[in-house]
Formats: sequence, structure tokens, C-alpha cells
Amino acid sequence: MVGVEDIAYFPYFDFNSNENSFSKTILEKFATDNGHTISYVSLPVKQFSKWLHENNIDFKFPDNQRWHDPNVKNNGAEYYSNDVVYLRAGTIVLLKNKEKPKSFFKNLGMISGFDPTLWRAEIANNEINILSDTSPKVLMKHLVNGLVDGVDVDIAVAKFYLNSLGLDHQLTYSVALPQDVFSYQLSTIKYPEIIEQFNRWLDTNPNFLAATRREFHIPAETLLVQ
Repeated sequence: MVGVEDIAYFPYFDFNSNENSFSKTILEKFATDNGHTISYVSLPVKQFSKWLHENNIDFKFPDNQRWHDPNVKNNGAEYYSNDVVYLRAGTIVLLKNKEKPKSFFKNLGMISGFDPTLWRAEIANNEINILSDTSPKVLMKHLVNGLVDGVDVDIAVAKFYLNSLGLDHQLTYSVALPQDVFSYQLSTIKYPEIIEQFNRWLDTNPNFLAATRREFHIPAETLLVQ
């Protein structure tokens, strides 16, 4: 049983929908190729770090070792897979605002429960107002209508939900604000042997991974040089 986030973040995942997604395609193919049966349980994002310890699940996806404090008890997993896909953390803006300075941003849209890692100092100093919602579609509507100056989501997510609104505004990442690249990983505290099997499957199926990424219009990202 895999614990998944109870929100829609298409094209990466939407496990509450019957629609396929990048994550479901990858996990289902791995399960089929290796004789596993897979099921999903949607869990609240705000309790993300406690899922594996407080819920009857075997795995968590997506996860990332960087998201957990190793000094906090019952926080995160014991075993993490290799990287499945890379995403870019940054602030999506209308193209006309691409080069606006940081001082331009007063209201920022963010998915409820997501950690505003790139804005912690500004939030602590009351320099920016965070407008949270569980729906990326709602946040994109806010961006187009000028209720927020930017939205912290991946560009593939932003474009999908903008298109779902029937809009064709040009979007991009702000070049004046910090960006980071991170990955999705599969994690567990119970089954390191399945993580090893999953890693071998990832290593032997690069073409399938790349084709699935292209199918869902996910850009190819690489880790940023620190």
C-alpha cells in the first residue's frame, strides 16, 4: 500500500481521479513488471512527515530525503529510492512579469501544506502574504486575475491547469527569484528490498521513464550546481 497526497497535482499525480498521471504510470508499470499488486491511500499533506509512522502504509510517494529533519523522531523514512523525476521549485509568473524584482512580490499563491522553503525569511518578516489553496487550478485563476503576483508550482502543473481553464496566457519562472531542482523518490521504513528492486527497475528502464515524461509534457530538468 502506497501513501499518496490527497490533492491534484497533475500531470505528476492525482490519485483521487481515475485519470492516469506520470506517477501512477511509473508505479503501475514497476508493479506489473515485478509481479506486485499496488493500492493507494490518500493522506493529508499537512501530516506528510508522519505518514509512514502513524498510518498503515508500506510506502510513500512522492517523497524526498531532503524534506525531513533527521533529528526529529518519527520524521521521514528509513529508505529512499533513487530519483524518479526532477521538478523545479520556483515562482511562476505571467511572462510580462518575468524580470520583476523581488520587491514586486507581495502576494504569493501556494499549495496548502507545501513547505515555502524559498520564502521562509520573507514570511517570518511579514514581507509577503501567502494565499494557500489545495487546488492548483484555483491558484492559476488567481494569478491570471491579479490576486497573486506569482504561484509556487512546477511549470508543467501551471500550464496544465491554465489550459484546463481555457486560457492561453504565457507563463514562465521569475528570473529574479531563487529556484531549486528536487526529485520525487519512493520511500519506506519496512521494505528496503523493494526499494532496491525499484532502483534496479529505474536503471533498466530509462527509455520508458523519458517517454512517460514526454507523454505528460514534463520538461527535462537536471540538478542545479550548488
